[in-house]
Amino acid sequence: MKLLNIKSLLLFFLGFILCVNIASSQVMENKLSQEKSLYLKQHASNPVHWLPWGEEALSSAQKLDKLIVISVGYSSCHWCHVMEEESFEKQDVADVMNQKFINIKVDREERPDIDEIYMKALVLMTGSGGWPMNIIALPDGTPIWGGTYVPKTQWVQVLNQVEEFYRTRRSDILEYAKNVKEGVQKEALVTPTADKEIYSNKLQNELAENAYKFTDKINGGFGNSQKFPLPSMLNFFLRFSTENDNIEMKKFVKKTLFKIAQGGINDRVEGGFHRYTVDNMWHIPHFEKMLYDNAQLLSVFSKAYKVFKEPRFKEELYNVYNFLDLKMSSPNNLIYSSISADTNYEDGSKEEGDFYVWNKNELKQVLKQDYKWVSDYYSINDKGYWEKENYVFIQTISDKEFASNINLDLNQFKEKLKLVNKKLYNFREKRVKPITDTKIVFSWNALTIRGMADSFKATGDKIFLEKALSIEKALSEKMTSNNIIFHSNSSKKLDQVLFFEDYSYYIDALIGLYEVTFNEKWLVKANDFTQFSNETFLESNGYFKFSTTKETLYTNTLINLEDGVTPSANSVMNFNLFRLGHYLGNKQYNQHSKTMINNISGKIKERVTDHLFWLWLSHNYSNKFYELAINGENAKQKAEELMLKYLPNTLTAASNKSSELYLLKDRYFEEETYIYVCVDNTCKFPVTTIEEAEALLND
Repeated sequence: MKLLNIKSLLLFFLGFILCVNIASSQVMENKLSQEKSLYLKQHASNPVHWLPWGEEALSSAQKLDKLIVISVGYSSCHWCHVMEEESFEKQDVADVMNQKFINIKVDREERPDIDEIYMKALVLMTGSGGWPMNIIALPDGTPIWGGTYVPKTQWVQVLNQVEEFYRTRRSDILEYAKNVKEGVQKEALVTPTADKEIYSNKLQNELAENAYKFTDKINGGFGNSQKFPLPSMLNFFLRFSTENDNIEMKKFVKKTLFKIAQGGINDRVEGGFHRYTVDNMWHIPHFEKMLYDNAQLLSVFSKAYKVFKEPRFKEELYNVYNFLDLKMSSPNNLIYSSISADTNYEDGSKEEGDFYVWNKNELKQVLKQDYKWVSDYYSINDKGYWEKENYVFIQTISDKEFASNINLDLNQFKEKLKLVNKKLYNFREKRVKPITDTKIVFSWNALTIRGMADSFKATGDKIFLEKALSIEKALSEKMTSNNIIFHSNSSKKLDQVLFFEDYSYYIDALIGLYEVTFNEKWLVKANDFTQFSNETFLESNGYFKFSTTKETLYTNTLINLEDGVTPSANSVMNFNLFRLGHYLGNKQYNQHSKTMINNISGKIKERVTDHLFWLWLSHNYSNKFYELAINGENAKQKAEELMLKYLPNTLTAASNKSSELYLLKDRYFEEETYIYVCVDNTCKFPVTTIEEAEALLND
């Protein structure tokens, strides 16, 4: 009997151990192959036991009391793939990671909430951020170490040291984690102000001058090393310099945009802008192309064209349009997220920028008798040299001056250049192409609608309007269900996490469509999504939380307020509330927007360069903001004439017939088209011509 019991116990324990091993084996393997994200799929063959972000990974870490490696990147990120090749594809590195950690891969474009939380922690811990972002966290997700690209040897040392500290000095690790958590949570705090009016022209001048100190007066842009276009920066200085007649700042904006248009950051062969340059002269790009950059640069060049009337700025609108239409558009009229910096060859090798660079022999082969002037124009010399006998095109003098140098008038030169670029394009198309990430990101498509609408405002060319309408139609049909917005085409589930950025940017796009069509259905739709956003994202402090994530993260509510390479969703929503308040006569929206802008004043003063769209918005409150109400048989025609002018302190409502819209109600007369110039719906005597309306605006 005793022998039987012993056998039974042995069988029980063997079975228990077997079950534990089976359960462990189910966790301890790479589980990315079934993911829809291109970036996650690219890591599916790594020997690292990657798990996607989710309950399985987080609960496993807590059950096994293991630290978590959270590695965040995106498909077109060059250094993400460098670290993969050097570390994540190596068995010896994988052995350390698999034995000592639970390993999670995150596509930042698919889960911007996870990226945002850990990026704040990374910046707090190290003073800077970037991708790949590699975080080591406690089993509950609280970060204790962070870095970006790390060479293999150093990465293994970090893994071993942090894990050893966790085992031998846990109390110190927990104390440090507590401080990081508190620091990140503090970032989300906004202190209300008791002042009713906190912005004055004097304060705005001071803040503008403070921001201007960080600009590169020689090459344009911010800083003296890497160069990002930073549309919020350019938009702010364009508005401030125009409204305050600041000649120096206006020249700075013009110079920056010319440097961007003429530099290597601009792909002159097929159009489209790269993400940034690694030098301070806009020459050598980090070669990936992102939708959000190109969408916003449509808006920036549109506004700049209105101010400066520079033909080159108008040309860039068509260059970006053609690039998005040719290279980034899906069959259902939505726009893909990005094109990689790297070319992937059949032998497994990868080369950054290979698709975009040129050597002299290639150019001579393609261009023949045109080589000499083209090499001068695109600086196939010491100025344009990159590395390994390769050149990146950069233009150093204006088209007008260059045309004169080769004895052509400007139009003749433009036609000649177009033919050359077509030859170069056809030759380059035979190369192995970098991978396009066909992920559809809702918020970036909404930015593109805004960019196309602004391009129509600047040119009057309906190809931009038609593109904007086609994208909106596809978003509405393919990426929404009632008021639920699917952030990407890789996560279309009704119970998915909702992201505030999608709503904020979409509402702005819908308002933008009203601004160019004057069809009131767009304002109705914008208002519906605004009300849903208020119910879903609005926090007690008056700002909107980042997402509806319900997963156990180390911070309960994340609020993003910084304007970076894209404006913060909260600053865009502030502008949405401001405009809808005026269009619809909704005083609650107006008060909410004013409270938001007042309460963020402390953060703007503290770090002005991180809040430049907020500073742009503050001018709506400190100076007169005009409502233009145009009603009558020719109202839309007159409104389209006004569109072509740069009037950042105005909004326009127009209708060819009687309307119940707040700004247009009781202002229709059959016999005449009147333009009402109003402030808070208090209007001056109506006029009938654009010139008269402009005179009232300038009074």
